[in-house]
Amino acid sequence: MNSSSGIYVFRENLIQFYKRQEFLLLSLFRFAVCLSVLLLLRSHLGIHIAGGSALNSTLLNVIIALVCSMLPLGFSAGIIALVLVLNLYKLSLEAAAIGAAMILVCLLVYFRFSPRDTIILLLMPVAYAVNLHYLIPILAGLVFGPGAAVPVVFGLLFTKYVLLVEGNLPSLAVPEGAAVIAGERIITNFRGLVDGMTNDRPMIILAAILAVTVIVVCFIRRLAIVNAWMIAITAGCIIELIGLLIGDMRYGTGINLANVFVGIVFSFVLAQIVRFFIFNVDYLRIENVQFEDEDYYYYVKAVPKVMVYTSDLAEIDEFDPEYETPAEEADIDVNEG
Repeated sequence: MNSSSGIYVFRENLIQFYKRQEFLLLSLFRFAVCLSVLLLLRSHLGIHIAGGSALNSTLLNVIIALVCSMLPLGFSAGIIALVLVLNLYKLSLEAAAIGAAMILVCLLVYFRFSPRDTIILLLMPVAYAVNLHYLIPILAGLVFGPGAAVPVVFGLLFTKYVLLVEGNLPSLAVPEGAAVIAGERIITNFRGLVDGMTNDRPMIILAAILAVTVIVVCFIRRLAIVNAWMIAITAGCIIELIGLLIGDMRYGTGINLANVFVGIVFSFVLAQIVRFFIFNVDYLRIENVQFEDEDYYYYVKAVPKVMVYTSDLAEIDEFDPEYETPAEEADIDVNEG
């Protein structure tokens, strides 16, 4: 076996390990994502709650994340949404009402019909916290369909809303000694939060760019062209970079160009790693297959996966001259018929 195939041996071993431990690894992944979201809520909202809150307990957050790791993603997202609303309620009734309305719209518009994309919604705030939110729409376009643009946008909206509430806490807080909140103050707080979201031009531009990125990446990776996934990832990164630059020049969004560039570069690298593990094919061995049945002629382009042989895996060596490609097997079947 060629020494260059060592990386493919590692890949196949890792894939086989994942298949054997799929339930455990998926549970750990859900636990890590849910715990990260809960800790982010605590760091941005929980620490500002007067007198403390049970939701600030690290142990309670770990327990909630453990429960979420054993439930379907839809239920996990529902639990985290409840924690979000409770945190907002302890800070401001108006903020909680608007947050609950956004969650309801999100549920009715999309997640009732496509709950499998919920992971995108949960990953978005975590990725935003580490400047990797440019990666999420690229992965969504590669793995899911164009409809994944909806959870990407909602994930960004919820993230920005939490940051908006945190930034406006001094004006939202109820004065000490006040028995009730005056109606005029409630209306002012509602208006301030709604205007803060609708007038946030950088957020609107970023949301539009991320949605377009999902659609373009999904469209390109479905094309019957060589290196479709590679081209899709590259196109997605270019769209994000150019879109943000144009938005800044046109509307003065004040983006940090260094942070944007670093985030997109890291997103490109991570997207390539994901592509290597879930879509690694050998374009040098493309075969064009032709066969027929009683009703149709079929013309198929077959692109073989990169396969290696190890002592633990019953795979075919990619350099084995005796290996028959899918096209050769199809030709044999047709000839025998």
